[in-house]
Amino acid sequence: MKILHLLRLTLISLLCANLCWGEVYEGFYTMTHDKNTNKVLNSFGVRTAFITTMADDEKAQKILEKWQYFVNKFDSSYEFIPILKSAMAREEIPQEFLFLAMVESGFTPTAKSSKKAIGIWQIMPATAKGLGLEINSYIDERKDPIKSTEAAIKYLKYLYDATGEWYLAAMAYNCGLGRLKRGIDEAGGDTRIETLLNEEAQYIPAETRNYIRKILAMSLLFNNIDLLKGQNVDYLLNRGATDSIVTVNVKGGVALSSIAKSAKMSLRELQKYNKHFTRSVLPPGNKQYNVYLPYDKLRFFKQNFNAKSQSDSMFITHKVQKGETLSSIAQIYRVSIQDLQAVNHIKGSLININQTLTIPILKAKNNTIADGRS
Repeated sequence: MKILHLLRLTLISLLCANLCWGEVYEGFYTMTHDKNTNKVLNSFGVRTAFITTMADDEKAQKILEKWQYFVNKFDSSYEFIPILKSAMAREEIPQEFLFLAMVESGFTPTAKSSKKAIGIWQIMPATAKGLGLEINSYIDERKDPIKSTEAAIKYLKYLYDATGEWYLAAMAYNCGLGRLKRGIDEAGGDTRIETLLNEEAQYIPAETRNYIRKILAMSLLFNNIDLLKGQNVDYLLNRGATDSIVTVNVKGGVALSSIAKSAKMSLRELQKYNKHFTRSVLPPGNKQYNVYLPYDKLRFFKQNFNAKSQSDSMFITHKVQKGETLSSIAQIYRVSIQDLQAVNHIKGSLININQTLTIPILKAKNNTIADGRS
């Protein structure tokens, strides 16, 4: 199989700095000098040629399987790829770090690891808060494609400053800066990639060794025009050339359904682009929040959304007490059960004691709150 041979060749050379793929013949292939290979590797700081024998058919097959998976992910993530590319270009981060995000999450904003890392960049809760991302019962900005990318870039730049090479920053992103430094110390201070990827010495975790190998492999594969043409996916070269989503700033407390209606979208479609909001309402307060719309919906939003009119509605919270039901709570606040279900993402009628619910209520004409408790 041509791709299998190509991938195996890539791994055997471990993406050698001075060699790359030539034409693939039946049972025979030639490695030739290619500027794209050097460009990709140089962007990571991999400047010296190195050859390893760690790749075998089994590993090549695994990369082949991932290649097919990542092609699908790359193809279906056209909304977010321009955001990542633009942010990295603006901050002078190597564009190849796009494939770090791809390896981390497959560009899925809701991706979640067993260690509670979340989002396109798989950011841990403590790291997220240290980078200024907001996480509460209303919002998780690790799922925000723009803010999480800005945070990840900030973190990668910190790791680069601490290590001096982008490939080391990528390794530290996976296993942690402390663990990487310990591995380098065990290697006698040798930071060369061929040393750190030594399978026998195991200076860094196997997960990290495979992680950087996969990022480098995918970077080269997605920059190989002949391969992409051979697989009829060369249109991916232009993926991310233009923005397909746009940001609007909306004051807190506004229902997503109101935004969706203004943009002539369904609530479900709007939520597809705004996974960072964990409820069907923006967090209460005066803070402005990023809301993402398809570019072709912006005109409708600008024509129909009236920020001032949104002040006619507000939201408060209610902690469920023993014996309360959705029906009884709806009666207390004079709202419909359907509204409670929609705002709180509740299917059915089951709620739990001490569960916090968001209550949509209306301001009366005399500016008093229409609260059944008053």
